[in-house]
Formats: sequence, structure tokens, C-alpha cells
Amino acid sequence: MTVHSAVRAATFPAARRIVERHVGAIDGLENVPRSGAFVLAPNHTSYFDHFVAITLVELVRGVPLWILTKQESFRRAPRRVWTKAWYGIPVDRDRPGPSTVRAVQKVLSGGEGLGVYPEGTRGSEDVLLPFKAGAFRFAMRGGVPVIPMAIVGASTVLPPGSLRFRRGRVSVAIGEPIWPEPGLTKTDQAEDLASRCRAAIDDLLVRAARNARDPDDARLALAGAELVDRIIVDNLSDDAVLARERVTRTAALTRFYLGVAPVDPHLLAQAARIRGLRAAAAGVLTRLAMAHGVRRAAERVLLLDPDEYTAHYVLGRWYLRAPRLFGGSSSTAEAHFRAAGAVAPPGDSRALVGLGDALRTQGRTVEAARSIDAAIAATATAADDPRASLRTARLRAQLISLEVDHADAGHD
Repeated sequence: MTVHSAVRAATFPAARRIVERHVGAIDGLENVPRSGAFVLAPNHTSYFDHFVAITLVELVRGVPLWILTKQESFRRAPRRVWTKAWYGIPVDRDRPGPSTVRAVQKVLSGGEGLGVYPEGTRGSEDVLLPFKAGAFRFAMRGGVPVIPMAIVGASTVLPPGSLRFRRGRVSVAIGEPIWPEPGLTKTDQAEDLASRCRAAIDDLLVRAARNARDPDDARLALAGAELVDRIIVDNLSDDAVLARERVTRTAALTRFYLGVAPVDPHLLAQAARIRGLRAAAAGVLTRLAMAHGVRRAAERVLLLDPDEYTAHYVLGRWYLRAPRLFGGSSSTAEAHFRAAGAVAPPGDSRALVGLGDALRTQGRTVEAARSIDAAIAATATAADDPRASLRTARLRAQLISLEVDHADAGHD
């Protein structure tokens, strides 16, 4: 273990808790690409901006955000070690040198994120300072998008020059990716990118300030629940297991959103689902000990919203997997999968697959095959799902297996 990795291991968990305590409304986090390189361009009023940006990106992607940091932060050993541990890249703010350019190229070519404060130094939340071209030239060279970001309240939580966190909450708003405009000269392209990014951050600052005063809890919570859902689906193994690190990460992200909307049924349903995934990855005794809590959590969600899709799906899986001695029931599972299927989003085949599993357990292979066939059709409409083809192949194999079972039953 290197010195930098040791510092990270010692400080990251505490930093995440601090950020969780001080971050309020999160708007637009789904705009951070879950894979591929990008340049994140936040406004800058406090060193706390580093913690917020790095933590949120890591929760979405599971990989670090590298941040261009003034070269003065690397001159003395203690601060240099700290800054490098927190993914700092030294930069001359007026004229980035070759070593900075090489480091940035390595980050972007490796598909990672780069954080660049376009103002170049700390300013105020009232008026953005003039933008420097570096953030935009790096995006142009790498052929990657710029993600505009607004952070409101950071200078209250950690004032410039202070080492003590104070009361207060930060509101964050993140905009859609901004791509370099083709067909322009490099100078015009950089100016155009800077102009569009500045306008976006201005708008995001207004939105973040509005969310700080009067957040649209339902909208933000739904967006958060959908993001958590996509991260889980993206990272599930073929046998529907989520690695421990990813369980921890998605649980932390869910808590961030619950901090603003603590009784939102969609977020609570995702929290119940994550508990179920944590239990599924545990040993037999631990799994049995956790099972009752998973079921109760999902049932409480249905008291808030009887039509909550994820809660019905979680309960369907629970009743299908639990031993009969502990309350398992394929018919109860079937009822929950049917309820989930009635409100399933377009292209979401999970409830249909679960229904097929429940029907197969009951020996109703013809109905199970129809459900899997419907799941294949639903998966075909999920154009933005990178795993759709793999999922379709698995479903077709399952359908063939059902047909074999039916033929064998008929032969017997």
C-alpha cells in the first residue's frame, strides 16, 4: 500500500460522512456519465467543493474524479501527500505545463473523469469569475463532454481559510453534457464551449439556490431512485449478485437522497432492494437473519404507495426465494410480480421474468413460457440498455429450457 492509498483509506470514509451530513438537494446527478471520460466543470467557492465533487462522482461511477489543483498545494510535503491522495493534479493556472497535459491525457484516455474549475480560483456564488480556457481545451483534445456543475452553500460549510466545518447544507445542480461544436477553429471552439458552459452554470446556480430554499422533493427523489436503479442494474452479475463495494456505494447514494426526502416511497423501495442484495451476498445464517427486515422494509413502502414497482418486485423475489418454513410462497410471489408488471416502466422485463420463475416453480410451464416470451419482447424495446442483447440471450435460453420441461411433462 502506498502512502497515498493509505491516506485515502484513512480519510475517504470520514469525508463521505461529512459530505453526506452537509449535502442537501442533489439535482441532475444522472447527468454524470456512468462510464467514459468527461470534464466536470463546477463553480468554485470553497475547498469543500473538492469533497463534494469527488464524493458524488465516486458514488455514481465507483472510480475517482481527478481534479486540477493549483501547483502551490504541492510544494510542502504534508499538503502534497494529502492533495495527491485526493486525486489532485498540479497545474499552473495561467499556463499548464507539459507534465499537466500528459497527466490529463492519461486520465481522459483511461476513461476517467477530470474536474476543472473554469474560474481558475475561488470566487463567490453571486457572480462567476472570468473563465479560463484550460477546461475546454482539455475536453476538445480528448473529444469528451463538459459536465457543468453548480454548488451553492459550500463557502458557508467550509469558509475559505478555515479548517472547521460549520453548520449548513450544500445544494448541487448538474447539467447535461456539453460537447465541443464541430467545424469551428480551435480558438472559436474553446470560446463557444466556454460561453455555453458559463450560461449553463449560471442557470444551474439559480436552480441550486431555488432547491436550497424550496426543493421539489418528489422530482429530485424520483430522479435519485431511478439513478440508483440504473447503477444497480448496470453492475449486477449474471446471477443477480451485486458486489459488496457496490452495495455499499449504492446504499450511500440512496442515503444522500433520503436526507432530503426521507419518506419517499421510491427511495425507500431502493433501500429495501439494496438490503436484499446485501443479504443475498451474505452467508446462509446472515441471510436468514436479514430476510425478515428486507420483507418488512418493502411492505412498509407499499403502505405509502400500494403501486410502488420496486417494492412489489422485491417482495416477489423474497417470497420466491424464502423457504416455506420461513413464509416463502410461490403464489404470493406471483401476486407481487403481477402487481409489479402492471406498473412496470416501458422496456423493464424484470417483473415478467420473476413471474415466469414463480409460474415455473408451480409447474405451470406454458404460462411461464408466455411470461418469458413477453419479457423478451419488452427487453427488445429497451434501446438504451447496453446489456439488452445479453439479457435477451439468457431469456431465450430460459425459454428453451421451459419448452424442454413442457415436452418432458407431456411425454411422462
